[in-house]
Amino acid sequence: MATSSPSRPAQRRSLPAALAQTLYLLLGIIAVAGLGGVLLAAFFLPAVSATSAVAEDGVALFESYPSELEVAPLNEASRIEAADGSLLATFYTENRIMVPLEEISPHMQHAVIAVEDRRFYEHGGVDPRGLTRAFLSNSVGGPTQGGSTLTQQYVKNALLMDAVQRGDQEDIEAATETTYGRKLREAKLAISLEKKWDKDEILNGYLNVAQFGPSQYGVETASQHYFSKSAKDLNPGEAAMLAGITNGPNQYDPVAHPEAGEKRRNEVLGDMHREGYITDEEYEQYRTQPVEEMLKIQEVRAGCADAGRSGFFCDYVTRTLLNDPEFAPTYEERRKLLYGGGLTIRTTLDPAKQKAAEDILQRRVPADAGHGFGHSIVTVEPGTGKILVMAQNRTFNPHQEIGPGETAINYNVPNALGGSNGFPVGSTFKPFVLHEWIKSGRSIYDTVSTEREEMKEFPAACLGSGAWRENPGYDPDNAVSVKLQPMETVLNSTKFSVNTSYANMARQLDLCDIAETARSVGAVPATHNPYDQATWDAPIEDIYKTELAPSVVVLGELRISALDMAGAYATYASGGTYCRPQAVTEVIDRNGEPMPITGAQCEQRMDKADADTMTWVLQQDLEDPRATGKGRTIPGHPAGGKTGTSNQQFHTWYVGFTRQMSTAVWFGHPQANKRPEGFNVDDTYLRRGKVWGNTVSLPTWQEYMTAVHEGLPAEAFPPAPARPTPPDPGQAGEVTPGTVPNVAGMYLSQAQTAVEQAGYRVEVRREPSDSVGQWFVIGTDPAPGTALPAGSTVTIRQSTGREG
Repeated sequence: MATSSPSRPAQRRSLPAALAQTLYLLLGIIAVAGLGGVLLAAFFLPAVSATSAVAEDGVALFESYPSELEVAPLNEASRIEAADGSLLATFYTENRIMVPLEEISPHMQHAVIAVEDRRFYEHGGVDPRGLTRAFLSNSVGGPTQGGSTLTQQYVKNALLMDAVQRGDQEDIEAATETTYGRKLREAKLAISLEKKWDKDEILNGYLNVAQFGPSQYGVETASQHYFSKSAKDLNPGEAAMLAGITNGPNQYDPVAHPEAGEKRRNEVLGDMHREGYITDEEYEQYRTQPVEEMLKIQEVRAGCADAGRSGFFCDYVTRTLLNDPEFAPTYEERRKLLYGGGLTIRTTLDPAKQKAAEDILQRRVPADAGHGFGHSIVTVEPGTGKILVMAQNRTFNPHQEIGPGETAINYNVPNALGGSNGFPVGSTFKPFVLHEWIKSGRSIYDTVSTEREEMKEFPAACLGSGAWRENPGYDPDNAVSVKLQPMETVLNSTKFSVNTSYANMARQLDLCDIAETARSVGAVPATHNPYDQATWDAPIEDIYKTELAPSVVVLGELRISALDMAGAYATYASGGTYCRPQAVTEVIDRNGEPMPITGAQCEQRMDKADADTMTWVLQQDLEDPRATGKGRTIPGHPAGGKTGTSNQQFHTWYVGFTRQMSTAVWFGHPQANKRPEGFNVDDTYLRRGKVWGNTVSLPTWQEYMTAVHEGLPAEAFPPAPARPTPPDPGQAGEVTPGTVPNVAGMYLSQAQTAVEQAGYRVEVRREPSDSVGQWFVIGTDPAPGTALPAGSTVTIRQSTGREG
């Protein structure tokens, strides 16, 4: 330790000046110190008489300081809990856990009183004897003494912590400067505090604010850290050790400096013994106990990096709160609440289901595999939006240095909430086209062409020209495993994932309407923040920008988060109710009161009958072994879903649901457009160009969904929707075989049925119109009444406009 150089005697104060300064401060305290003032006045009465001018100045200085302690609540660690109450992570600026006095061992209370303020219950905030002794010793250059009571020490710590929390450097310096002015301010505040709080409140405040270790604030945190027990269970030896640390949190840390920690512990035990708080036997017992036998170190987990494999969900929780304007008005206020508000954040995560997902992912596509491919599972509860599972085959690491199999990017969520920009969803987007088809009054039994052709124009009313146009046009191909008819029903086109059929469906709809329908159930580009209201309110063309094209809005070359896909499909499983995915169910403040958050946001976004139709159609994808779902059902549980494969097979998906869970599974390379090839997933060897949504993602989905549904009751799906009623000949002209019927004004599905019953094949053509409204049939080519041979093709013409 450095010592003062003898060549600098000017640093030493002269005795007269020191005494004068001492009297200057003491006489100020006399003015308001009550009993303490009387005692001091008696002691210094001769000096007071001789120095009345100094006394007046002291009183004036004393009166200039504030008399009320006004500080913000102390920073306190917040905790994030899973749905079962288990701890996921702790967040803190200062690692502090606040507890009431009844939750602190009497031994701990006795220890701090014995070593810091033995007359705590006798003084009124300032101890005259201790203060006088300290000032006299310090004034003549003796050993430095504090002379502060526990009340004064609480005031000092509270002022310092408040300044630190506010980031006010000037106040930090004022709270730590070694001047008589600081002591005088603390003394006045201590006297005032004693008039408002009782002794137990002051003692409790001190025990919660004091620093009991290098990064341990408050006695509960220190007790958990050093002894892995609550502060209410501390024995005399443990209490003495903690009470001794406060005098030098680093110097007396028993982990880093066991000898110094033991010596200091024994000094406190001696004080406790002298004050009668412990017996002779207890003194000897704890004085001779080796420090190593006492310690049971428990590192308090801090942040999502210590949340294990649930770190990605933990990170998503923090980001949702930091983005939530209901939680607090500004980002900085939200950050301070999270890291110092002493919050209990209760979440939706189901630990058992989470572990099942993590184990399956890690086995099938190990995190540290050299190929670098990613695999993820996310589950949302239909009807509530609760996120039950959020897993991926990586370890969460938010630091700059990362190892194999580690990342800070959440593969399941939008960019603004910790994800990337999403991954192209492929044919898992087709249900949104089907959704719009059904919503527009059409039928799943309608037939559409499967023929391949160049399609140069698609209706798109929100675009400037009212349509998407391109030369040489859009020419989608099919990759199906069944023989297709020239015309297939929409049902079959969905089961077999027929690209050409869906392109022809989109030509009878409107690309803008399809995109809007997808947004209505939460499926938006992952570059958009779901907590930004503009994501929901902006014109749909502003959300999609240049991506409002058939390759995107029909065949899914659009990057959407897996979480949003699971949330969208949950709408169909719930009977048409869309709930924005929700990770946080409740936030409780340090006083046990609930805080405002943006909670569950559920709304009926489609007719229940339409949602039931969607559910039944998607069920067929799994039930029919010829469909893309390959018959991979969930034993005992009705389920449905859709495969997805992006362009060139870079990313593959399965998104599917039961009534209880909607789950999206993604597989692909998170950092590059790479086709998976040359490695095994379980017993499946991946060959270039042979990896589809049902190759990796669907088997993972089936295994996981089977596991997490064990023990759950089966919840039935709706029956098959009825086929459209044939048109009434009296309304639309009699259906006569060999004659083109009059179908003007019908829904398309009705018109198709009428033409087919007359013995003809059907083509559908939409004709541009300046009018805005529902698409409806305006006529046929050839005209109604024309006699044609059986099997001829009749074109049904559609347009928009006002009926009549």
